[in-house]
Amino acid sequence: MAYNEHFKGEDPSVTKFYGDRTILTSCAYLLPHLKPNTAILDVGCGPGTITAGLSKIVTSGTVTGVDITTPIIERARSTFPPSSYPNLSFAVSNATDLSEFKDNSFDIVHAHQVFVHLQEPLKALRELYRVCKPGGIVACREGNGRRILSLKPDLPAIREYWDNTVAYMDKSGGHIDAGARLEEWAKELGFEEHGGKIVLQMGELRFPSHAEGMKGENAEQAVRAGIATKEQMERWREAWENFDRTDGSEFVIETGEILCWKGEV
Repeated sequence: MAYNEHFKGEDPSVTKFYGDRTILTSCAYLLPHLKPNTAILDVGCGPGTITAGLSKIVTSGTVTGVDITTPIIERARSTFPPSSYPNLSFAVSNATDLSEFKDNSFDIVHAHQVFVHLQEPLKALRELYRVCKPGGIVACREGNGRRILSLKPDLPAIREYWDNTVAYMDKSGGHIDAGARLEEWAKELGFEEHGGKIVLQMGELRFPSHAEGMKGENAEQAVRAGIATKEQMERWREAWENFDRTDGSEFVIETGEILCWKGEV
């Protein structure tokens, strides 16, 4: 769910949604640039599935995953313990304030679907730039929720739900079009200076069903917050369950994948 103030990363439905992400589905664009001894910071790591996957590639390097809430970090730690992932660690931190990490600390700084939720994405990107080593890479993958590329079955209730999500993200100060603005932000922060480089490609971001977010405590929170009425939540739940029953169902939005090489400052 995109209701970032009311649906927290530790909620079971949200955890499952983020937990389905892997390095192959979510950061394949970055994998060719990894070396065995790479030091990686994964910002907004959620339950840690991408983070753990990265640690299995950089076997003689280190991977640190950070997220803003303690429960989700505790879950990541319990799911991926040091006994099985000796080069992996997790910590509570804020993408807009990574002050516990020194300047020029990591070879690669990675973020997946983080900026869409932030009121100050430039402040966060500046922090990613700061902790990245000169010559290192800041890698970000963000959706552009204003462009639905495919919706099958194309149900009016799901369109209504998504329009509501976009409007709420706009109202709450999020950036649902972050994927379309990555290059603009990277240039503004000076990634092309001092020999740096920016490579952007546009692709697809496939969403799983949102049916779990339409019922139980999540639905009640949405109603209490004035995000939707009970009638809307019920209509959306029925539509997503129809989506689940349909062979070949898909919900795809545009996504931006950017690799930013930090100049040799």
